[in-house]
Amino acid sequence: MSDAKTPNFQPAREDEIDWVLYMVHRAIDESEFYCDAFKEAERERMNIHFITALWEYDPQHLFVLRKGDEKVGIMISGPDNGVVFLYWSYILPEHRASTIAIKANKSFLQMFDNGHWHKLVTFTRTTNEKANIILARYGWTEVAQLNNHIFGEDYKIFEIQMEKTVPGYRPFRVPGRLERLKRKVLKIFGK
Repeated sequence: MSDAKTPNFQPAREDEIDWVLYMVHRAIDESEFYCDAFKEAERERMNIHFITALWEYDPQHLFVLRKGDEKVGIMISGPDNGVVFLYWSYILPEHRASTIAIKANKSFLQMFDNGHWHKLVTFTRTTNEKANIILARYGWTEVAQLNNHIFGEDYKIFEIQMEKTVPGYRPFRVPGRLERLKRKVLKIFGK
């Protein structure tokens, strides 16, 4: 057992994928900054197949935030041709007054500062002033504002530049129904 107060951030284990899905849906539902159409589309996009595909690509894209042994939040990202896109970051309300967010952001940056990526990118709503301030404080640089963008809402783009030294790009895709079925059958037979 680890110290109950010690932050512990690690890629999700396979048995935590469902919990990560639950948490991202909670984050979507609780956010006051997105319209209902966005929330519905985002819940559909962030489905079990997408989350599992991210984990299969690299478990680091499902980053579980812990305080001791207790899971207190998530950071979900995805790869896109040398760019890591931070899709969602969510900390349970009872842990937001702690230093978890600062320490998690630092660990997230260190994890992806490995020569494989050009930069980290994330969006935030222009009206989410708290998130905009926090991102700037944590080292993210605002590079653009996109007006009338996703579902007609305004967004800001924040980035952190990295140094890509490893050649090439590893594509990401979500497997279709037939491929998922084939994988299940092969798994049953131990192949």
